[in-house]
This record gives sequence, C-alpha cells and structure tokens, in this order.
Amino acid sequence: MQNMRVAVIGGGLVGLSTALYITESLPQCTVTVISEEFSPNTTGDVAAGSLIPHAYPGTPLHQQKDWFKETFDYLFKIANSSEAAEAGVSFISGWQVFKMPPKDAFPFWGNVVLGFRLMTEAELAKFPSYTFGQAFTTLKCQSSLYLPWMEKR
Repeated sequence: MQNMRVAVIGGGLVGLSTALYITESLPQCTVTVISEEFSPNTTGDVAAGSLIPHAYPGTPLHQQKDWFKETFDYLFKIANSSEAAEAGVSFISGWQVFKMPPKDAFPFWGNVVLGFRLMTEAELAKFPSYTFGQAFTTLKCQSSLYLPWMEKR
C-alpha cells in the first residue's frame, strides 16, 4: 500500500485517540493532527474519567459491548505497562449505587470490567438512601497526563 496521508481535526481526547489508533493500525500512514489548541489548553486537560459505559438506544448492545471491550483491553494494557504512571491510566475499584434498582441488574459490560458483583446488604447499609448497588474494578484515565502521552506517540 502506498504511503497515505491522513489529517485528524482536533487535539483533544477524541482527536488524539483517533490519530493514535490510525498510527498504530496503519504504520505506513502519515498522520497530521490539526487543532486550534493542544494540551494543556484543551477541555480534556481538566477532566478525568472512570471507564463505565452507558447503553445508547439505536445501537445494538453487542456492538456497544465490543467497543467497550476493545477500549477496556487497550487501556488495561497501558495500566499494566511501565508507562502507566506517565499515561495517567490506572485501576479504580468502587461502587455504583442507585436509589432505585436499574432495569438490568447485570449490565452488558459487567463481564468486561474486573470482579463485577452486586453489593451485599452490609455494603448497601453504608448508603442508607440507596437500595441497589454494584461493585467492580475498572480503569481511570487522568486526561492531563493521557493527552501529552498520546501526543508523544
């Protein structure tokens, strides 16, 4: 395949993630990121996030699960690498509590995250305003570190 050139618009989380994915998937491709701002001057620089998906109507759940698993596996490798601290990707364990039980006690992504289970009555007792909870380990991404890490690549 001849050397392709691709331009990605945006230097935030989505733009740099897209550029990095293209670079890793198609090494013969030259990628240029075009953006008004780059880290540390993007909206993403003040964000951090835990990887927990939400179901979107109109998109089959199996497709959403595939996308989530691909993202989880990618970030999992980073979190287990020597670059984890520099990339700002780490594991986070916790609870997700609900005032009313959700429609699906076991969400479509429950077997992708680590150690998914329903909270015990003793655990729920610590949250008297809540009636239902889930416990699991997922990944956390500190964007102020992740953006420059992606930019280097």
